[in-house]
Amino acid sequence: MSTPGVFIGGLASNLDTTSIINKLVQVQGNQQVLLKDQQATQNKAVSAYTSMLSGINSTVGQLKSLANTDAWSTTSAVSSSTSVSASTTGGVASSLTFDVTAVARAHTVLSDGSVNSTGAKVAGSEITLTRNGTETKINVGTGTLNEVVSAINGANAGITATAVQTSPGNYRLQVVSTTTGEASKFTLDGLSGFAGGTGGPGDPVMKQLVAGTNAAIKVGGNDGYTVSSATNTFSDVAQGMSFTVSKVEAGVTVSSAVDTTKVTDQISGAVTNINNLLSAIQSNTAWDSTTKSGGPLMGDSAVRNLQQQILSTVAGMNAPGLSVTQGGQVQFDKAAFDTAFKADPSGTMAAWGASSSFTASAPNASARFTNAGAATQAGNYDIAVSTPAAAEQWQVIPPGTGVVGRTVELMRTSSGAKVNYTIGNGTEAEEAAKLNTVLAQSSLGLTASYDATNGITVTAINPGSASAFTATLSAGTAPVRKVTGTDIAGTIDGVEATGKGNVLTLAVDAESDAKGLSVAVNASAPGAIGSLEYKPGLAQSLQQLLSQVSDSESGALVQAQSTAKNQARDLQTQIDAWTDRLEAYRATITKKFTAMETSLQSLKAQQSSLSSFFSAAEANSSS
Repeated sequence: MSTPGVFIGGLASNLDTTSIINKLVQVQGNQQVLLKDQQATQNKAVSAYTSMLSGINSTVGQLKSLANTDAWSTTSAVSSSTSVSASTTGGVASSLTFDVTAVARAHTVLSDGSVNSTGAKVAGSEITLTRNGTETKINVGTGTLNEVVSAINGANAGITATAVQTSPGNYRLQVVSTTTGEASKFTLDGLSGFAGGTGGPGDPVMKQLVAGTNAAIKVGGNDGYTVSSATNTFSDVAQGMSFTVSKVEAGVTVSSAVDTTKVTDQISGAVTNINNLLSAIQSNTAWDSTTKSGGPLMGDSAVRNLQQQILSTVAGMNAPGLSVTQGGQVQFDKAAFDTAFKADPSGTMAAWGASSSFTASAPNASARFTNAGAATQAGNYDIAVSTPAAAEQWQVIPPGTGVVGRTVELMRTSSGAKVNYTIGNGTEAEEAAKLNTVLAQSSLGLTASYDATNGITVTAINPGSASAFTATLSAGTAPVRKVTGTDIAGTIDGVEATGKGNVLTLAVDAESDAKGLSVAVNASAPGAIGSLEYKPGLAQSLQQLLSQVSDSESGALVQAQSTAKNQARDLQTQIDAWTDRLEAYRATITKKFTAMETSLQSLKAQQSSLSSFFSAAEANSSS
């Protein structure tokens, strides 16, 4: 007999009971095999969806870049001189020849004498920086050279200081404007301790090392004209070009030519990814008649629909250079694109990116598309304004109120950045122009102007609440806020939009085909102002299509992938249950076969005993 709990098959029956048990378990486990096959199919589907979504995400990024036609690089620039670098800023060809007569320099001053250490006292507790008529007081602590340098550099006043060691035991103070041009000139008062000078106003202690000057070019020879720039860069002289000079030189020519290479390379990259996606759809949904098997996504209508939508979008929009082949691929002809672009740059850009047209129904009103979301549909959308955008404006000095010597402080509310300007003895128009020059070199985004009715006013360049600033005057009549910076408020397609500056934007989940649309609006009064027609180009349309199917929450492919993952998990649960069931079944039939073998072994033992008994009895009877 076998030891209890141990199975040794066929000892009594001479049957291969182990194989019999395995066969019975195998037959019983056919359902689990079917479940594993189904799970393998779902896992292949998950893998296919994952691969396609990865490719789609990459393609969406490429298409988004292409749809932003304002950023297209469609020209290249060259310069005849190594000292002049040129770049393009537009999409037209141009050329300009000129002489560089001056380069821009930063105003620099240097102490006329030296001190023997950086700890030597060179000022009182305060020094005064004067620049463009504006005085700035800088606290320098106890006035040592080290403290003066640190205080100047920490004041963010548009100058930087250095303690220069000219020889052992000799230190001089050098101060340089952080900007170039004539407006970079400044003076420092209140310094002493260096050789020469007394430290009073106009102190000769600090000598001019480099005069702040503008860069200048002469166009057209003796009969031409001169253009100056506070920096060494000129951006408004040659159409579609910007160039930077670095030394005085004659006979320089900069030119630009239409060059679509960078754009066509972008398009080629996007087309390659689109074709890879189309090939993946084809292979994943195809039936192989040889192997009698289908791809992991065969019968998936969402994938097949995507394939048809891509091809129909490309075929239907007639974007220059693009076509659909008979084999269901996208083909890009660079030469055809280049020809179309040179003939009609704006039309080609609109065909690829997006465009808008506006039909006004109110005087002096305008609107233009600035951005669109993945779900924004082409169409005509009514624009209405309830609150027009307004730029913050202050009356700084009323007309006819001479305030020579008063200091105006202008401070941006959002950042705390500020500018101080001391009114000189010029006319109000001249002082407004000087203040405007100071503001142009600041980061406040403000501009100053003068008229006989309002006097000197300061206005934010951009409209909206973010343009808010404050104005104070050291003496005299206090400035008055004439206009409060206000964000636009209104509707697009009858749906309330969010206003920022003069831009209205519909939420991406708005109940409108215009959801996600942003529109820059100019309107002088509340009310309906007109209708904007939005037309997405090919890149914008394909970006929207692929963004929709790959959306992390509602995308058709993402949902299909999630369904396949859930089914694979559910099948695994069933497979695990069958594993437990088959182990229990094996244990049951093993126990039965063990009992059978035990019974047969017992019968054989009884048979052997009986045989021996009868043999002995027969032998005794014979004798």
